[in-house]
Amino acid sequence: MVFRSEPFSLLSYINNSFVYGGTVLFIGLWVFVIRTGIFDIFTMSMRKVYKGKSTLEDDEMRAPSEIMAVSSAPLLIIGSFTLAAMIISLIIYQL
Repeated sequence: MVFRSEPFSLLSYINNSFVYGGTVLFIGLWVFVIRTGIFDIFTMSMRKVYKGKSTLEDDEMRAPSEIMAVSSAPLLIIGSFTLAAMIISLIIYQL
């Protein structure tokens, strides 16, 4: 909110919190999906398909779920609380 050129109002807070909260929640969900290992199956199958072209062994390459070391919980919590505050502010704005 500080970096925006708009004057501070409830409507500008609603708009900014929707953008920022939605972005953080989207990134948190993206990290969660990668950490669950859903792309590991795809990665292993692509390694088998392109095995003749690759110079690395399957054991040398790590799975995407092992590479992602960031926890998704803080991102999901912060994004959810920001969107919840936006919804409460939107209800107040409509009254």
